[in-house]
Amino acid sequence: MNFKILVILVLLVSSIFFHYYNKHKIIELSREKNLIQEKYNSEKDVNLNLVIANNNLNSRTRIQKLAAEKLGMYFPKDKKNIHTIEFNRKKNTFCLVDFIVPSAEALTK
Repeated sequence: MNFKILVILVLLVSSIFFHYYNKHKIIELSREKNLIQEKYNSEKDVNLNLVIANNNLNSRTRIQKLAAEKLGMYFPKDKKNIHTIEFNRKKNTFCLVDFIVPSAEALTK
């Protein structure tokens, strides 16, 4: 009889212990998940800002302005003789379309 009571008592104490131990682990892991998610969202925002800044620096108007200021080049008014680049995002390749015009005519001094 004492053995049965002891076994039941050990099972009861161990079940209570593991219940609270698991609950503590769940809370700890959820806090860690929230921290990781906040870091991910902040890194995503930083990346978006950097992509926007990169797009602004690489824009056609910015390049035309720098070419005119630094190199004394001008951009022709008619755009029919200028090289165009088409980028295929699905295949991660690009195609350079040349209209049988030397690239020197795109930006000339």
